[in-house]
Amino acid sequence: MTQIQKIQPPLLQPQKVLVVDDDPVIRDMMLDILECEGYTPELARDGQEALRALQGPASYLVFLDLLMPHFSGKDVCASLAAQPQMRQRHVIVLMSAMDMIDETAGLDVDMVMPKPFVVENVEKVLKTYMP
Repeated sequence: MTQIQKIQPPLLQPQKVLVVDDDPVIRDMMLDILECEGYTPELARDGQEALRALQGPASYLVFLDLLMPHFSGKDVCASLAAQPQMRQRHVIVLMSAMDMIDETAGLDVDMVMPKPFVVENVEKVLKTYMP
């Protein structure tokens, strides 16, 4: 059975959803799930695209792949932590290598969700974090 780690209610309700993954199949799957749930997510192929999308005052729920080439999910987390105006983001780390869960230690993330994910887990996250 797939387990989700560390769900906690948000302090600030996100207004938008961002999916960050270098794998187009994962992005498309998340897009389909989120659209079926009534959301219009933004998509990013890497960490640099993610940071560009996260500029501005809108609060986001971010589904973030941790292991991406060039500018990784860890780099995104470090950039968010270093910029006070960017801290009002809820980050859900997507990991296919759950044996590498220690990679998330020290990152300011709300939870870790294993890939491949099941629709019910994405729905639980949406119910917890989105209005």
